Amino acid sequence: MSLSLRTPSDDDLSLCLVGAGPRTLGVLDRLSARAVADPTRVVDVHVVDPHPPGAGRIWRADQHPLLWMNSRAADVTVLPDDSSVLPGPVRTGPTLFAWLDEHRDDLAAEFEAAGEAELHREVLGVQEGTFVSRALGSRYLSWAWDRTLAGLPANLRVHVHRTRAVDLRGRQVVLEDGGTLDVDAVVLAQGHPDVVPGAREVTAQEFADRHGLGYVAPGYTSDLGLTEDEVTLPPGADVIVAGMGLAFVDLAVLVGQGRGGRFSEGPDGLVYHRSGREPVLHVGSRRGVPYRSKITYVLDERPPLPRFFTAEPFLGSTRPLNLRADLWPVAAKELAGAHYHELFRAHPERTALARTEFETRFATAPWGSAELGDLVATAVPDPADRLDLGRLDRPLDGWRATSAQEVHDRVRAHVAADVERRGDPAHSMDAAVFFALLSCYVTVAGLAHRGLLDEESTLEVDGWWHGFFSYVASGPPPQRLRELLALADAGVVRFLGGDVQVRADEVARCWSARSGNSPAGISARVLVDARLPTPSIADSADPLLAGLAARGEVTEIGNGRLVVDPDQRLVATDGSVHPHRYAVGPWVAGGGWAAAFARPGVDAGFFRLNDRIAASLLTATRPHAPVSVVGPRAASSAPHRGTVRVD
Repeated sequence: MSLSLRTPSDDDLSLCLVGAGPRTLGVLDRLSARAVADPTRVVDVHVVDPHPPGAGRIWRADQHPLLWMNSRAADVTVLPDDSSVLPGPVRTGPTLFAWLDEHRDDLAAEFEAAGEAELHREVLGVQEGTFVSRALGSRYLSWAWDRTLAGLPANLRVHVHRTRAVDLRGRQVVLEDGGTLDVDAVVLAQGHPDVVPGAREVTAQEFADRHGLGYVAPGYTSDLGLTEDEVTLPPGADVIVAGMGLAFVDLAVLVGQGRGGRFSEGPDGLVYHRSGREPVLHVGSRRGVPYRSKITYVLDERPPLPRFFTAEPFLGSTRPLNLRADLWPVAAKELAGAHYHELFRAHPERTALARTEFETRFATAPWGSAELGDLVATAVPDPADRLDLGRLDRPLDGWRATSAQEVHDRVRAHVAADVERRGDPAHSMDAAVFFALLSCYVTVAGLAHRGLLDEESTLEVDGWWHGFFSYVASGPPPQRLRELLALADAGVVRFLGGDVQVRADEVARCWSARSGNSPAGISARVLVDARLPTPSIADSADPLLAGLAARGEVTEIGNGRLVVDPDQRLVATDGSVHPHRYAVGPWVAGGGWAAAFARPGVDAGFFRLNDRIAASLLTATRPHAPVSVVGPRAASSAPHRGTVRVD
């Protein structure tokens, strides 16, 4: 059966966006802005995703209310703001906080009427610095989606398909429900797809099954059902947790508060009251410490950026650039320059040299040189005020304890000190480094997208470099780390340290873990791989990606990510670039920087990337058959101007 949606002209277009999260919302916003330029050209946009449009899978509303977004409400936007410099019309929109504040009373009444007590309490208390729940943040994304649809020009029509895209053959998108879409261009924006278990996960699961042990493979924590799963994670059981990133933070929340535990303020800080249903989490990682706490104060004056690390000096390179050898020394100097600029600006009493003299000499001294070291030692008397990037990144390196308890105590002290420091404007240099790191991240991403990095560095952009950025600039809210300290004091969390090695012990029939910082090991009957799945296009659980990989229509590099050209177009294994297939997101090579949201007030690259994709999509041509939706679910309606929904 075929339903013709319109009688097209040769200039009309049909586009497909696979995935319905914030990235698709952003591309749709820019398509809307650009489509106005040619009102006689009809553009049909098909959005394919089984999850709600706007939020998509990762930010959907039906998640545990204890799971938070990882940015302050005032620092999240999915709509351009006054700082956004974009060609064509720019329709600005509010931040998450501004929207919640404007609609606070209506949302509170809605949640109260629906019996959603936790969301009702939450929305009444949201402030600019609040880290809201993903469930509440999802409401903002849904609103932004609806507002974008309401503002569509008459010649742009959106069709929402609540199903999966399972294949892409030629210009035909095959849907899981049996339908097909004939389109002129496709954007893959699925976010974090799942993967089929790899050799490591299969071996671990087979070992666990053979000995009746527990194993939790990598996955999106919200989808693992760990709150109520007391079979895999039994109350009181020792559990080895590999990983101390944001997935671990979510795990601790779900098996602590999620199982009935509660926190209260005591005279010495936060206190955790156990429910008796918690396991005991023995956690370690390569670094051995959690990601750095979010900074909670506002820097009253941002450092001048960029000063040292810009793309221009590297654009004429006659050889591929190496991330560590060529870019890192300049990026490190940018970070240090911001640190010392802020120290001299805001805390001059802690310096021993005139600011102008320091900055002049700093600007000419090579990074890592004795000249620079001597300058800093002279100008900054207190070593605690100096920037040590090695110690910042790996605070436990080179240290070995005499006992497991000593390791636990040191990690605990590190976390407590980090939370205190990142909330204290006396250390405002940290906030300056944060903004410098954002600047450096954009510069590295731009060079990577131009194809100027060597093969090793292309892998490290999404590996070491993205890991360093996430650790320093994208850590958990401080409240989550305060809770982690309380869980540690209550015996629910035990810190193992860094360079942790986990082994399947066939003789003892258990999991064992040992840290490079500790003389002691730990054995347990349960192992949790607390991380997102390692990207793999060939082994993707997404049938569309797996099918493209099997036919050689996409290429993945050594870190399992999709290869795209500078215009985000897919590159096949033979090196050819598909003119009308695009991909964007964390599983795209160099795409770890392509965040799901934008930070307001910084002319965010999020919007420029969306605009570039939209502009390129509108150059597609249609030399083939009329647009049609083929399949058993072709019913349509038109609830919005210029919009058709296909559910």
